[in-house]
Amino acid sequence: MKKNSGWVKSVTICLAVGLVMLGAGFYHFAGEPQAIQAGSIVEAAFEEQTAVEKTENQAAEETSDPEESEAGEKAVTSEPAPAKSATDQGTTEQKKTTAPGEEPVVTASANSTTNTPVDHKAEHETEKETVSKPVETVTEQPAVEPAPAPEPVETTSQPVAEPVPAVSAPVTYRWGSAANYTFRMEVKVTNNGSDPSRNVNVSVPLLENRSPYQTTALKSVNYNVVSTSGRVSTFNLGDMAPGETKTIVADFDIRVLPVSINSTNETVEKARQAYNQYAGSGNCRTLALGFIGKAREMGVEAREVVGFARPQRGAMTSGSLAGARHSWAEFYVDGLGWVPVDLTFQYFGEFPNTSHIVESYGDQSITVNYSGGSLSASWSNLIL
Repeated sequence: MKKNSGWVKSVTICLAVGLVMLGAGFYHFAGEPQAIQAGSIVEAAFEEQTAVEKTENQAAEETSDPEESEAGEKAVTSEPAPAKSATDQGTTEQKKTTAPGEEPVVTASANSTTNTPVDHKAEHETEKETVSKPVETVTEQPAVEPAPAPEPVETTSQPVAEPVPAVSAPVTYRWGSAANYTFRMEVKVTNNGSDPSRNVNVSVPLLENRSPYQTTALKSVNYNVVSTSGRVSTFNLGDMAPGETKTIVADFDIRVLPVSINSTNETVEKARQAYNQYAGSGNCRTLALGFIGKAREMGVEAREVVGFARPQRGAMTSGSLAGARHSWAEFYVDGLGWVPVDLTFQYFGEFPNTSHIVESYGDQSITVNYSGGSLSASWSNLIL
């Protein structure tokens, strides 16, 4: 029994050993390839994990670059993606080829540049889905353009308005009481030769009739008027024997008004400046021409007046006007007319009395045309 028991134990051991060897053989031929396959998956995952970590480190280094930090902040990160993808490589090449001084164009990729921990398990689970997603380019333009800002309203700084002076009344004439006179002009022509003078024609400047403070009308004349040019009339005296004298007599009705102006303006003040410079004693024509020249320099129109004035400051009186020939001036005010200025009498913008009689604006002489003999001419004036 003991021998049979030992043999049974030996057989049992042999069977056990055989089963073990049989299991080992089965494991060798069936289980080892599966282990190898599983091991290759683990190694591939490990390699991919290592590549992801390297890519994250590389992206972190690029983000830490001062020149590209601003671009890194602008990168849009949506969800993780596999490392070393073709899209990520294209993005890296695009950054490298950006021209110096030009802001790099940042493209959105699955590779995150933030410090958020990566869930590697989720990464592998979504690997195929992430790789298949297209890459979206992010530009500097916002997704929706804002409404244009309203155009700024141009504003110009206006100077502080100076106080507007009170508008003065318009310059007008103020008239006094009129005086009526009969003015006589006499022109004497004498043949001083021994031969007769044939066809004698005498051209005489008559009184002016363009004054604002005097009206003039030819009342009568003793010779026929042959022609007239302006205020100059020509009279025919016929033939004159040696030593003969003929006199042309022309009477005028004149009406004279005292005048003054009641206000002032820029023109009046400019004329006053010229007046202040020349008013005073001196030759009347020299003073008048000085005022006229100065007024014209200042842009004020002015003209000379030739006529008669009594030395006393009063109305014209009857009698000869010998020694009363006189010159004064007038300046022009828009909207009004001619204003008198007498530098000798020191009247500015006024004639307070009917003391001045206008003969002409600009002095003119008598002319005589004839044939034969030797003629002379003279004239005189008086108030009747």
